Amino acid sequence: MKKIFLYLLPLTFFIACNVTHEDRVESPEKVTEVTSNTFEIDLSENDELTHENLRIYPVIATESFINENVAPSKMKSLSEGIKTKGFYVTEKKPYGRFEDSGAVNSLTIQNKSDETIYIMQGDVVSGGNQDRVIAQNVVVPPRTITDIEVYCVEKGRWQYRNENIEGDDAESKKKRKIFAFSGYYNVASNGLRKTVRETKNQQSVWTKVGELTSKNNAKTSTGTYTGLEGSNEFTNKRDAYVKFFDGKLMDSKNVVGFIAVSGNDIIGADIFGHPQLFKNKFNSLLHGYVTDAITDGSKVNITEKRLNYYMKQLNKKFEAAKKDATSSDELFKYEGQIVHFSKL
Repeated sequence: MKKIFLYLLPLTFFIACNVTHEDRVESPEKVTEVTSNTFEIDLSENDELTHENLRIYPVIATESFINENVAPSKMKSLSEGIKTKGFYVTEKKPYGRFEDSGAVNSLTIQNKSDETIYIMQGDVVSGGNQDRVIAQNVVVPPRTITDIEVYCVEKGRWQYRNENIEGDDAESKKKRKIFAFSGYYNVASNGLRKTVRETKNQQSVWTKVGELTSKNNAKTSTGTYTGLEGSNEFTNKRDAYVKFFDGKLMDSKNVVGFIAVSGNDIIGADIFGHPQLFKNKFNSLLHGYVTDAITDGSKVNITEKRLNYYMKQLNKKFEAAKKDATSSDELFKYEGQIVHFSKL
């Protein structure tokens, strides 16, 4: 079994993620020194972590890193939050704080529960006046209300849809009254996440959604990203990937994320501050990577040399991000602890 050890001094861990086109230059250099301040990345040929056009490489953190980031272990994901009594994702207008009935790029998060909810950039919510993709990372503590930046991923609808909020109980009535979103639809494909992050432009997001749904024969009357569910060709392939990877990394106590590869390209990587938060996000996160593998992927043929150079370059990128006292799109911190790091 071959492994590459990655290290940052004086940093406590290494994050391996995606690189820009300029970084994709082959290099013969290899990392040989080993220190205690490492993430261990298994680069062995492992059929158990390869299916069709997708391979994932688990990122294993040191005990010291995990112990330094305990708070994320107690955070719930958005998919868990949206099922929690007292937690609502809603259209902004019902709170009466502004008059723009066409507000597309902002939602309100109301958390009356006792849970702390982590909302990840790239999460997709369905329902409301139109389906949205979350455009920023945010932690919502108990008993707080906050607004969050989003982009529409359903161009042809501006009418409240609440078919998933049924019943005459008080909770259901309240959700309908405040235009609560009724569903969570996984993490968006990395291609869509990257478009949101880099362009911050609604038209560009719609264009990317149209490209993804068209390539997967999933066109709908409203042009929604969640229309992928209407393509049997896509869902059959997607479900096979998800079934294959189901539970694969759940028994490894120090795994905090993974690198995803298709063909000779590193699609991206997502690393979390604690193994428990990673486990909470794994299934929904996997859906995004699978969408990329189905849409534009190819049989995995990446080399160890390519991965080695990639990791070395990302070492430098993470170190630069870590020096910034504030959070960024790539590195998100909450109360001084690492919650999530990603490169798309």
